[in-house]
Amino acid sequence: MAGRRAALSGVGVRGRVAGGVLALMMALPAGGQDAGVPDSGVQAAPRFAWPRLQVIAHVESSDLVEAGGIPVALRAVHVKENIRDLVQRFADAFRDGGLYVPPGKEQAQYANNAAMLTALDPKRRITYTVVMMPQQDGTTTLYLGEANHALARPQEAAGDFAPLPPRAHGVLRVNAEGSRTLTFEVPLTGPQVEAFYDDALAKAGWKRGDEAGMYSRTGAELRLTHQPASDGQRGVVLIYQQRAR
Repeated sequence: MAGRRAALSGVGVRGRVAGGVLALMMALPAGGQDAGVPDSGVQAAPRFAWPRLQVIAHVESSDLVEAGGIPVALRAVHVKENIRDLVQRFADAFRDGGLYVPPGKEQAQYANNAAMLTALDPKRRITYTVVMMPQQDGTTTLYLGEANHALARPQEAAGDFAPLPPRAHGVLRVNAEGSRTLTFEVPLTGPQVEAFYDDALAKAGWKRGDEAGMYSRTGAELRLTHQPASDGQRGVVLIYQQRAR
């Protein structure tokens, strides 16, 4: 999982942060006692509501995507509050909302001076994740995600827009309006990954562009990025986007 998040850092700010949030949601347990979450047997608390903040702007429109077969609502806002205050504020909001907050050692770490915090509603099987990215002026950009594991559906490799190399593992499929993403790890070098996709995509009618890792065909483009992961693995990200004809 760490390698997958590292690989996402090569696809731009939105792709890096959104992908990191989604990857974290897929990694966390979502099932009550099976996840090691105490079950008191009492009626579930009201559905969690994000705390009110001093919003400067909505960074992007709200997205509803499917990651690993799980529907995820993801949005980003720019707020006045400082990241140091926000970490405690979200931790308190999660606990006050009756959510299970995994201990710090079980919370995934995020690079580039950002903080990430996740909590679980074990009754509804929803994970809530916030990524906090500090800005130079003391404000913070927030990425807020809600993953509904209760509505998960099986993912089928038959619908992939590109083939996977042999021994690819940890595959995460993300589907959004107009775009689809495949992330995984594979025991290959960078040149081996590129050679595999140069051959496979050419056979599928894709043409390699002037920019490294870019491929195109009528009505669509595909971007390939990869970075070293742990234990000799390579973290790979493929992003497919529809284009106007």
